[in-house]
Amino acid sequence: MNAPPAVRPAEPGSPDEPPRTRGPGGDRGSAVAHWSLRHRGLVVVAWLLLLLAGLAAVAGGTTTSDEEGVGDSQRAASALEAAGFSEPLTETVVVSLAGGGAPLPVGAEAVAAEAVAAAHRGDELVREVGEPALSADGRVVAVPLVLSVDPGTGFDEAVERVPAVLERTAAVEATLRERLGRPDVVVGQVGSASVNEEVVGRLERDLRRAELVSLPITLVVLLLAFGSVVSALVPLLLGVVAVVVALGASALVSRVHPVAAEATSLTVLIGLAVGVDYALFVLHRARAARRSGLPVREAVLLATRTAGHAVVVSGATVVVSMLGMLVAGGLFTSLALGAAFVVAVAVLASATLLPVLLDVLGGRVDALRLPWRRGAGGDRPSAVGRAAAAASNRPVASLAVGVVLLGALAVPLTGLRTGLPGDDSLPRDLPTVQALHRLADAFPSQGPTADVVVTAPASSARDASEALADLAGEGGQPVRSSADGRTHVVTVPLATSADSGPEADEAVDALRASAVPPLEAAVPGAEVSVGGGVAEGSDVARWMVDRLPWVVGFVLVLTFAVVAVAFRSPLLALVTVLLNTLSCAAALGVVAAVFQGTWAEGLLAFTSIDAVVAWLPVLMFVVLFGLSMDYHVLVVSSVREEFAAGRPPAEAVRAGVARSAGVVTSAAAVMVAVFALFGTLSELGLKQLGVGLAVAVLLDATVVRGLVLPAALRLMGRRGGGGRPGRQVVPAQGGAAGAVRGEAVEA
Repeated sequence: MNAPPAVRPAEPGSPDEPPRTRGPGGDRGSAVAHWSLRHRGLVVVAWLLLLLAGLAAVAGGTTTSDEEGVGDSQRAASALEAAGFSEPLTETVVVSLAGGGAPLPVGAEAVAAEAVAAAHRGDELVREVGEPALSADGRVVAVPLVLSVDPGTGFDEAVERVPAVLERTAAVEATLRERLGRPDVVVGQVGSASVNEEVVGRLERDLRRAELVSLPITLVVLLLAFGSVVSALVPLLLGVVAVVVALGASALVSRVHPVAAEATSLTVLIGLAVGVDYALFVLHRARAARRSGLPVREAVLLATRTAGHAVVVSGATVVVSMLGMLVAGGLFTSLALGAAFVVAVAVLASATLLPVLLDVLGGRVDALRLPWRRGAGGDRPSAVGRAAAAASNRPVASLAVGVVLLGALAVPLTGLRTGLPGDDSLPRDLPTVQALHRLADAFPSQGPTADVVVTAPASSARDASEALADLAGEGGQPVRSSADGRTHVVTVPLATSADSGPEADEAVDALRASAVPPLEAAVPGAEVSVGGGVAEGSDVARWMVDRLPWVVGFVLVLTFAVVAVAFRSPLLALVTVLLNTLSCAAALGVVAAVFQGTWAEGLLAFTSIDAVVAWLPVLMFVVLFGLSMDYHVLVVSSVREEFAAGRPPAEAVRAGVARSAGVVTSAAAVMVAVFALFGTLSELGLKQLGVGLAVAVLLDATVVRGLVLPAALRLMGRRGGGGRPGRQVVPAQGGAAGAVRGEAVEA
C-alpha cells in the first residue's frame, strides 16, 4: 500500500495553504456532496438523463415571441384590430441604378412591372403585383408584391416562404438589364418578411459562431489557469451541461408559452460563464487541499464545504438578481426565468455532479499536464493579488482611487438615452437592407410614419373624417373608416428621418402634442391615440426605462438580505450593495460613451442610433449585480476564514485575497472571453450587452476586487469580516484528515 502523501508546509496566505476553518456553511455545506458521493452511480445517471432530455428538447425547437406593445400605441393597435383594419403583407421590388448617369428610359416602370409579374407568375406566396411607381428623379422604380398570407397570423409563414420569392426577384435583374439596355440596373427586394428572414438568419449564424468559438477560447483560458487538460475540461463540461439542461427546459416551456427571442442567447451567455466559474472555484480549492496532503475524498469534501458554500451563496444572489426582472414583466419575464434557471442548474451541478467527477478522477484530475507548466499554474498569486495586498496596506488611499476611477467611468450615464433599434441599425451589407435604403432615399414620403386613430360614436363619423383629413393635409393619405363608422385612421409622416432613438421619440411626442388635443376637441366623445411601428418602439422603450427603478430597488433590497443572512454582517451587506451598484454604473457609463456616439462604429462594426437599447439598462444591472457576487463571495469567504483563524484584520485581508486572487483572475478571463464574443454579433442589442458585460467583469475583477474591496474590508475589520477570532482548526489524530473533519480547538 502506498504511503499517504507528505504534507507540504505552506506559507500563511499562500494559495497552497488549506483552509483552517469550517467555513461559513460548516459541515452543512458538504451534506449534499456526502450524499452524492455515496450515490455516485445514481448522480451520474440522473445528470446523463437530464443532458439527453435537454438535447432532445432543444432539437425540437424553441417557440419565440417579440415584446408586446404598451401605452398609447397599444391602444391604437387594439382599436384598429377590433375595427377589422388589416393591411396585407407586402414586399417591394426595387429597381435602381448602380451609379451615376442618365435616368431610366421612358416607360421603364411598365417594363419593370411586366418583368416582375412574369418572374412571380405561379408563385403561391405572391397574390398579385401592384402598380409600379417611378421616383421623382426617374432613377428608381418600386413594384409592390401583395402576399397571399393572412396579415394577422401569416407572418411566420411568409418569413419561411420568402426565400423562394427573393430568388425569383433576383432573376429579374438580368432580364431588365437586357430589356432596358442598362448594365447598371440593380434589382432588390425589401419587406418585413424578407428583412426578418435575412436579419434573423444572420443573427442565428452569428450566435452559432460565437457559441462554437466560445468553447475553445474557454478551454484555452482554463488550460492556462490549471496547466492540465483534464482539469481544464472539468469546468467546461459543467458549463456545457448547465446550458444544455437549461435550454432544454426553456424549449419545453416555450411549447406552452413562447419565450422572448433574446432568452436563448442570454441563457447561453450566462450559463456558460457561471457554470465554468462555479466549477472553477470548487476545483481550485480541491487541488489546493490535495497539494497540502489530504486524500482525494477529504479534499473534495473540504472544497464543497468552503468554496462550495461560496458558490451556493453566490448562486442564490445571482438568482435573486435575475428574478428582479420579474418586477418589470413583459419581455423581461422569460429572460428572468431562463437566466435564473441556468444559474440554479449550474449551482446544482457544482454541488452534486462535480464532487462525483473529482472523486472518480482522483489524482488523474491533473493528468495531461502541459509540459511548460510544472508549477501550480493558475493557483499562484496573480498581479491582482499583489495589488490587493498593497491596497490593504493603504486602505484609505486605495479606496479613494478606486471609487474616483469608477465614478469617472460612470459619468456618461448622466446623459444616457435609450431607444429600440430600427431600420437604421440593421446591417448594411444585407441585400434587403440595401434595397430598403435605396427605396427610402428615392421615395422620402415612405419614411417613418404614424397612425392617428380616432374612436368615436357613429354620430361623430363625419367630424372625425374631416378632422383627420385636415391633419393629413393636401397630398396626404386618405382617411380610412370602419364599416360601423366608429373607428377612423390616417397615416401621417413623422418629422424625422430616424425610425428609432431620441429623434424618433421627439417626433412621436410632437405629433401627439399637436394632433391629439385638437382632435379630441373637434370630435365629440372621441378617444384619440397614435400608433404605428415607430410609436410602438418609442412606447416600449420608455416602458422599459420606467421599470428600471423598481427592478433596482428589488435587487438591492433582496441582495442586502441574502448577504446579511449568509455572512451575518449587515455592514458587509451594505458595502456589497454599494460596491456592486458603483461597478454597474461604471459599466453602463462605458456602454453609453461607446454606443451613443459614432467614434467606435468602425472599431466595433455597428451603426449608432444615438442611444442605448432600451432593455439594456435593466438587463445589464441584474446580470452584473448577480455575476459580481461570484468574485465578491469568494474573496469575502476567504478573508472570513482568515479572521476566524485568529489573524488580525490586515493580515487576514492580505492572506484571504492572496488565496483567491488567482482563481478570480482565471474566472474573470473566462467571462470576459465569452462576453466579448457576443460583442462581435451584428445585432445591436446583443453587441451592446456583450461589450458591456465584458467591460464590467474586467472592472469588477481588477478595480473592485483588486483595489476597492480589499481596502473596504481592511477598514471594516472584524465588523465586516465576521467570524469569531481564536477558533482554529488543527490536525487531530488523523493529521491532515482532521482538518477536513473540522476538529477545532481554542487557539
